[in-house]
Amino acid sequence: MNSRFTRIRRRIQQVQPVWWVWGGAAAAVAFVLSIDLQHPGESLCYSKQLLDLACPACGMGRAFNALLHVHLTRALAFNPLVLPAAFYVASLMVVSMFDALKGTRYTHKLLHIQFSRVAALLAILVLVLVWIRNLSLY
Repeated sequence: MNSRFTRIRRRIQQVQPVWWVWGGAAAAVAFVLSIDLQHPGESLCYSKQLLDLACPACGMGRAFNALLHVHLTRALAFNPLVLPAAFYVASLMVVSMFDALKGTRYTHKLLHIQFSRVAALLAILVLVLVWIRNLSLY
């Protein structure tokens, strides 16, 4: 009898990260769709509010909003990092569902990606270039 509850508890522990991913994604989609981010107004960015300085993610909320409304060019105009971010979030959601159904642990591997030195430097370069772009726009 005790081993049965142990198996159930293990299964719940394996599925739990899936609910965090899907719940977080649902909350983010509901938030982004509920507010009008297409028109200029008060920024959601803490860096912009506190320091009056744009960050690399400035415009990401408007970009995700435009992407959810299938306005790809507008999304890229707000922030070009929206496509890699959306791809990562979508792949995380698909992999987490696969893990939940098959009992594998690919989500853990996806969350703990180790980049090579070249890939890390390239990512930093892209972030700096987007930051410079955002400083000139916002």
